[in-house]
Order: sequence, then C-alpha cells, then structure tokens
Amino acid sequence: MSVAKVELPGSTMTSEPKISRSVRRASTMKKALPIAAVCCFALFRTQPAYAYPTPQEFCDVALNKAWRVYQSCIEKIVATWAKGPTTTFAATADVAFAKCRHAYFKKWTVFQTDATLATSTCRGNRYADNGDGTVIDNLTTLSWEKKTNSANPSDPHDADNSYSWSTGTNDEDGTAFATFLTDPPTGLDATGFAGSSGWRIPTLAELQSIVQDYPCDGTFGVPGGTCICASAPCIDAIFGVTSNGNYWTDTTYLNSTDSAWAVSFSTGTFDSSLKTNHLSVRAVRGGSF
Repeated sequence: MSVAKVELPGSTMTSEPKISRSVRRASTMKKALPIAAVCCFALFRTQPAYAYPTPQEFCDVALNKAWRVYQSCIEKIVATWAKGPTTTFAATADVAFAKCRHAYFKKWTVFQTDATLATSTCRGNRYADNGDGTVIDNLTTLSWEKKTNSANPSDPHDADNSYSWSTGTNDEDGTAFATFLTDPPTGLDATGFAGSSGWRIPTLAELQSIVQDYPCDGTFGVPGGTCICASAPCIDAIFGVTSNGNYWTDTTYLNSTDSAWAVSFSTGTFDSSLKTNHLSVRAVRGGSF
C-alpha cells in the first residue's frame, strides 16, 4: 500500500493519512495482545490461594472479641470506683460486676449453636480437667490451678493456706509472690507446675471469670432475690476444694495503693484488703488474648 505525502502549508514536512496511522496502530495492538495475555495469566498463577477460615479460627476470633467486651465492662466499673466510691455506687458495684460476668458467660451458650464454630474448642463443655492438677477454661483459654485439702502448710495447693500480697512496701513481694509462686522448693512457677511456667496471680477480671454464674436483676444479697449466688463456694466443683474466704487478685486498689482487689467465693462478690493481710490464692497461667 503506497502512502501519499501531504504537504502542510508553510512547512516542508509531510503527514500520513489518518487511515494509514490506524492500520499501523491495529497491527501493533495485534502483536501486543498475546504478550499481555501471557503476563496476566502469569500474574494470576502467582497469587496465593486463600483458604476459608477454619472453625477454630472463627472460634479464636469470637473468644477474643467476647473477652475484650467483658474486660472493658470490668475496667469501666473499676475506673468509676477509682474516682471515689460512694455509698450509692458501693451498693450497686456487685450488681454491675455480676452483669458483666453474666453477659460474658452467655456467649458460651451462643457458641454452642453457631455452625461456624462446629468442631472447635468453642463447642462442648466450658471447663475441662487436664488430669495434671489444672483446669482449662475454654471460654477464657486460661489454665487454673486445682486446689486440694492436704492440710499441709508447705503444700501450695492446699486450699487452707493463705498468703500476703506485700510485706508492707506495696510491691509484689509478699508470700503470695515470693513463696507460693517463686520459692524454689515448692513455688508453682519455680518448679514448673504441670510442666509449665508462667504461673501468676490472676487479674480482677480473670478471677471473676470463674465465679459461678447468676443473673443479677435486683439488689444484691436480698433473700429470695435474683442477685445472689445459689451455691457456696460460688465456683464450679471442677476447680477442687475452694475456701469460702477471699482470694487475692494482682490488681491494686487505686483508691488506696496499700490494698488490692479480692474476690469472695463465699458470696461471689468483690472485696479489697490491705496487702499485708493473708488471703487465699489460686494460680493461673496463659494470656488474656
């Protein structure tokens, strides 16, 4: 095909007709298309295949979300209390804590009918005895020490033994930390109890998570009311022997740093105590997500 040259006015340059340029572009595109197709095919071939989440992965996400909501609920009550406990709030704090727990525990019931969680650890019994002196809570994923009744003052698992939080310094240097956890002959973390390390005193939110569930719709402790634990001690029997007294948490009482929060398993309520006092302890390990 011959190409006519067109003289442009005032210029010695020539220009190709538009039809000629179109033919040339079409030819170039025809050659480029196979190359582009090969490039795209190679690109898609190198992309990783994303698997659909497993039931356990769905479970892990659900547990994490449920814990964060529960922990936030507990922390809001503690923050309100830290502003200065009032008579009115003191009368309702136990109710508020109980409602946090009740809403959290109900999640386990919901999990049992969630099809995406089938075959995961979110289904079945919430608690399981590990057979090594510990109990796993499948809702919080925390491992707890079981208590016994050995009547042996040197046995850290004896429910009758009590420990101090601090020696008077307000630091974690009392027998709960220096003897129960880290003393070389018998301390749970020092000896690698149940083949594991990382044993510690639980937080307020963690220790409340093993209080027996009960709905709380009225005033706490009113006989015949709905806001009172149905059993004493207020804890599942799978945890072994449990003292009816107060148990230490590692959470300092912000209104008075010489005290720390405690949980009473005789009533399923919160309390506080001077860190130099002797209370019961139950060790825990594992992270709170």
